[in-house]
Formats: sequence, C-alpha cells, structure tokens
Amino acid sequence: MEFLQNLNLYQTVGALLITAVVAHLTLGLLLKQLTTQASKTKNQLDDYLIKSISAPLKALVWFAWVYFSINVFKEEGELLTKVIDYIDITPIFIITWGVLRAISNIEFYLIEGDTSIDNDSVRMITRLVKLLIVASIALGIAQHFGFSISSLLTFGGVGGIVMGFAAKDMLSNIFGGLMIQMDRPFSVGDWIRSSKFEGVVEKIGWRMTRIRTFSKNPIYIPNSIFASIPIETPSRMTNRRINETIGIRYNDIAQMSAITTEVEAMLKAHKEIDQSQTLRVCFNYFNDSSLDFNIYAFTKTVNKGKYQQIKQEMLLSIADIITKHKAEIAFPTQTLHIQK
Repeated sequence: MEFLQNLNLYQTVGALLITAVVAHLTLGLLLKQLTTQASKTKNQLDDYLIKSISAPLKALVWFAWVYFSINVFKEEGELLTKVIDYIDITPIFIITWGVLRAISNIEFYLIEGDTSIDNDSVRMITRLVKLLIVASIALGIAQHFGFSISSLLTFGGVGGIVMGFAAKDMLSNIFGGLMIQMDRPFSVGDWIRSSKFEGVVEKIGWRMTRIRTFSKNPIYIPNSIFASIPIETPSRMTNRRINETIGIRYNDIAQMSAITTEVEAMLKAHKEIDQSQTLRVCFNYFNDSSLDFNIYAFTKTVNKGKYQQIKQEMLLSIADIITKHKAEIAFPTQTLHIQK
C-alpha cells in the first residue's frame, strides 16, 4: 500500500515535470514570436523589455515545478514543510530580478539609442532606483521573517549617523556627484577649467570625476571639490572673442582716426564676425612708445583652429590698412638726449 502511495507521488511529480517542460517550451515559442514582432517596430524599447522578462519568466516556471513537487511530498516529513516556508518568497526574488533587468535594459536603450537624454543622468537615476528597490525588498523580506522594521530603521538611523561621521568625506563626494547630475554644470566630453586644472571630462563617478588634461594625463578630482570652486566650461561657449591692442607710432597720430574707421568697417564687412555681438575699434591709450587702439569683436565659430585662421586674416588686414595710410606699427623705442 505504501509502495503504491509512493508510486502515485512520483507519478504526480513526473506529470508536473512534463507540464513544466511543456510550459517552458510554449513560453519559449511565445517569447520568440513576440521578439520577431518587436523587431519589426522602429522603437527598440519593446525588444529590450522582452529580453528582460524572458529569463525570469522561465525561472518562474521551474520554480513552480519545484514548489508543487515539494508540496506533493510535504506530508512525508517536517523538513519539507519548513523548506516550503522558506522558499515561498522565491517569486519575489525572481520578480525583483526581472525588474532590475528591465531597468538595466532601459538604461542601455537610453544610452545607446539616439536620444537627447544625458547619459550620466540616466546612469545615476537608474542606480538610485535599483538601490531603492533592493532596499524595499530587503525590508519586506525582513518583516516576513519576523524582524521588526521599526527596530531596523532605528538601528539604521543610529548606524547612519555613526557612518556619516566616519565617512563624511566619501558621503560629501557622493552628494557632490548627485548635484553635478542635477545641476549639470558640465557633462562627459565637456572641456572645463578652473584655477587648479583644465581638461576634458571623461567620467563622472559616484565619488570622483576623471578629467583628461591637454597633455593627456588623467586627473581624478573628488566631486565635493566642485561645490567650492568656480568652474568654467569653454566647450559651451557661443562665440570666441577677439581682444587685441595694436600700437602705431606717435608720428602717425594724424592717421589714427582714418585707421580705426577703416578697421571697424573691415570687421563689419567680415562674414565670420558675429555682428549681433559687441564690436568696437577705439583709440584708447597713450603708451610709452606707441598710440594704442583696441579691437574687440566675436567670431561666429567656436572651433579653435578656424578661429585662429580668422584672427590671422584679420591681423594681416589691419597691418595692410596701417601701411595703406602710410603709418607704421610701433615697437618699443627710447630717445637719448645728450647735452653738449
């Protein structure tokens, strides 16, 4: 009689196994069809989401087989009953795994896809969301096993204070990184500079930012530094400025007005000078050995190579204008008077 009973139990488990295999194969075919249909759409987000849930769904099928198989034999021993009490929360882990996979694939889609969203902000937000989900699930599981959530939170609060004092520099760097992501004074690829460093941002991490200087050396800067120093982001400039002072001889003071007028007209006619910005050419200083006039204008381009070509062309034109008016560019001179 006992043999027949055991045989029936094994037959039930076998039937459950066959059901699990059929469900696994059917689910695989269904997911394959969904993947084929999703690949025909222009938006690739559905492809990433289907990929995210495929493995967790299959894991749920096999967990169901294990769970119901153990239930079949639970009358045979107290140990199996205790095992069921512990594994009945396994679907929570599997679902959490699926959610985390979905978040990771959404992050990958936003970063790799043709979107205007800042990549660093995407990474920071997805990491925070994952952290919150894991913390929430951990607290829920602790409560399920009889732990007092209020005690855990109280302990966590006290522990947080202790950890805050012990790791205040690390925490200030983490919050500094968070502020960088929120305020976005610069992003990866931007050229930034301050009184202490200058270079291109390569990575904005949780604790520090890596900058590659123009001598190709990496600099690792704690994120808290950026809250206490002014940062300039030249890569976000709208124009490049030309601010030059040119001097002519004192003997050529009669030509100064004509020279500055013609130089100003040349700049106003130049197609690479931004006429919507400030433009002035003014005689403004009696120097020791020259009469100085200032040229102040902005180019349309921000490209440094093109800017230098425009500036070279402008300076050569100014030299031609000075020569045209029979004047000369001054250079430092001294006059020595000898008494006889």
